[in-house]
Amino acid sequence: MNKRQKIIDELLVATEQVVIEKGISHLTLEAVAVKAGVSKGGLLHYFPNKNSLIQALVQRSADNWRKCYTQAYEGASPGPGRMARAMLGHCLSDTSSWTDDLKSITSSVFAALAQDPQLIKPMRLVYEELHAIIATDGLPQGVSETVLSAIDGLWLSWVLGLAPFNPTNILNVKTALESIVNNAIQEGDNK
Repeated sequence: MNKRQKIIDELLVATEQVVIEKGISHLTLEAVAVKAGVSKGGLLHYFPNKNSLIQALVQRSADNWRKCYTQAYEGASPGPGRMARAMLGHCLSDTSSWTDDLKSITSSVFAALAQDPQLIKPMRLVYEELHAIIATDGLPQGVSETVLSAIDGLWLSWVLGLAPFNPTNILNVKTALESIVNNAIQEGDNK
């Protein structure tokens, strides 16, 4: 990572910390500069305004999601349902990664998207890429899509506070989805 990218990453980490502590409605360039330990002018060198900082925060979230599912995919064994199995293993196996900080950051990204719907473009691109992989996952149509939709539903429910965080429920959903995927794989093998 070059020096410029390292500074940008540090500024975005500081931005996330400000958002976690104060919420996106209280995000200011001054607060980010203080949190990052730089002058406001130093921050403005990389992000000329608050909107560019928020855009970078959303892009970072999209990039992190792409990295997350790509690593999970690469770690899954080849064969039918590779992406579905990867998503189940990565997203629903280790509920310790579902932290309050992650929830706050994700909620803040949602708030940014609500303020400026144009910011959703990077996330749409990531989801288009993910759905292209899912579409060729080697399972009957709808199976991998069901897995992804269930994961998204659990995630959104948690982030939006629609249901309390329940690791046991998440693992139960994972087990049920794995059964669906395994049955689809077995049916495909029997044809």
